[in-house]
Amino acid sequence: MAPIPEHIIDRIRESVNIVDLISRYVSLRKRGRNFIGLCPFHQEKTPSFTVNPEKQIFHCFGCGQGGNAFRFLMQHEKLSFVDAVKRLSEETGIEIPVSEAVKQQISDKERLLKANEMAMRYFQSSLHSAPPEVTKYLSNRGVNAEMVKTFNIGYAPEGWDGLQKQVERSKIPASLFKTLGLLLESEKSKRPYDRFRHRLMFPIHNTSGKVVGFGGRAFTDDKKTPKYINSPESPVYQKSRILYGLFSARDAIRENEYVIFVEGYMDVIQLYQAGIRQVVATSGTALTESHASLIRRYANKVKMCYDADQAGVKAAMRGGEILFQHGVEVEVLILPPGEDPDSFVKKNGKDAFLEALKNAKDYMAFRLDLMRKKYDLQTANGRSAAVAEIGEVLSVMQDNVRMDFFVEKSAQALQIPQTLLMNQIRERRKMAERRANFVNEPEMPFPPDEGAAPKRSAPLVFSGAWGGEKDVLLLLIQFFADIYDYVFSHLSADDFLNAEFRKLFLMLSELPADTEKNILHLVLDNIENEELRALLLREMEHTNREFSKPALYLQGCIKQIKIAYYQQKFEMAQLRIKGMKPDHADFATTINEMTAAKIEQKKWAAVVIREEE
Repeated sequence: MAPIPEHIIDRIRESVNIVDLISRYVSLRKRGRNFIGLCPFHQEKTPSFTVNPEKQIFHCFGCGQGGNAFRFLMQHEKLSFVDAVKRLSEETGIEIPVSEAVKQQISDKERLLKANEMAMRYFQSSLHSAPPEVTKYLSNRGVNAEMVKTFNIGYAPEGWDGLQKQVERSKIPASLFKTLGLLLESEKSKRPYDRFRHRLMFPIHNTSGKVVGFGGRAFTDDKKTPKYINSPESPVYQKSRILYGLFSARDAIRENEYVIFVEGYMDVIQLYQAGIRQVVATSGTALTESHASLIRRYANKVKMCYDADQAGVKAAMRGGEILFQHGVEVEVLILPPGEDPDSFVKKNGKDAFLEALKNAKDYMAFRLDLMRKKYDLQTANGRSAAVAEIGEVLSVMQDNVRMDFFVEKSAQALQIPQTLLMNQIRERRKMAERRANFVNEPEMPFPPDEGAAPKRSAPLVFSGAWGGEKDVLLLLIQFFADIYDYVFSHLSADDFLNAEFRKLFLMLSELPADTEKNILHLVLDNIENEELRALLLREMEHTNREFSKPALYLQGCIKQIKIAYYQQKFEMAQLRIKGMKPDHADFATTINEMTAAKIEQKKWAAVVIREEE
């Protein structure tokens, strides 16, 4: 969907009382100027969840969740930004204008979803007349009629034109089914034919329960025919953003506060049939960063249950690393050789499976076990390679408490000093900072497009005068009109060494001094990184940043930022000149850059902060 006009977003937000909204979900009581209650996003006995009616924001000091009314609905109801705005627009009666182009775009997607729905009904109907081997397969796998109905399992008949003829009879344009990959086109005759033939069909649903694609299992002994094939990607199906079974598992995930990741469709179905319903699988692709972002909307704990073969172990290692680096608590259970979740639960039952899950190892313990097998830790080369590998995993962690814990455990397991591993992590973080400083990041779009792939929350690895950069943003949030001229005449976005702060500063710099926008909510709506949002909210609420002398404090922040900026310019030029010979064409220019940077740095260091008369 195209961006909703900003003035409409502002009107909707200003029409909502955040205390009334959150009170529907949380029992709040007044404390001073704010309201407090038990956080709905994590388990706690002592209230740490605060709602500020004056600023119209909420913040939990326990888990860090926070934002405005839109953000609360996004987190609690698992909605996109656009859907949260739509929900509140309906409640407030403020209409969202929709252009003809957007209506056409929505209409196109709806037609594709209806085409998928028709194909699913056709496959379901075909299952009733499927060959004996299909019903025998379902029987042998122990899939009962209730699961066939729950997961809408169907059958694609043999032959090349079963679905194609059904499409002709339905009068639905064949072009829709070609876009979805359900029909292919013959190179010779140019006639459409069925992609899925003589296959058991597993519809794939999005989080709204709409059918977006299919997976098909073959009934053939032909080794050239792939056992499983999936729908290709389409305007309604992006594999990296879909988890099979999530629509059915959502309530169970919330109830159990964790999700089980398995490898296949039948694994999901068998566990669900056994009464273990908090289970999902990836859909024809490896686990991705988008999957990690998606699952974090539902749970912060994942238990990965994979086969013991090489492919299963590798999938657990790679997928677990992505989840782990996203701040998800990850445990890994590798089943006995020859077993998968499907066969294990059929053979041993629900209770035995849940008992086995209790023995799952936390991700780092699992990873360290693999490293002991992979490297000879009694040799210098083996130990060095292990330290490099574990350093790469830990260097992007955002929670320093968790990182310190895993550093200690990893150092013990690898029989190395903790300082050695910490040095490796610091070096990797410095490398990440240098790379980030060379990247000219584009400005974040506003508001986020519903169809855009969710971005990973990058680790908050700050450099330079990050405290000064942060406080300049906090000062702008509180005193925008009063300090506008002074700030933007002394600072530019290039002065900010930290990309997250730089993007926000650039956005604010493009506003007029007399803007009527609510600066606080504008900033909150434009923060993608959850850790950064939590940091700013904590600064505004927990430490109650009421700057007694904002003009004086602002001068100090600008001084810090400028000194750090010129220091970095000096260091970058110093790095470039290291391997440069005196006769190099850029040698003199680089020396001049270093000299100029050092002069400017000294000038700013000598600036005396004075309170304005």
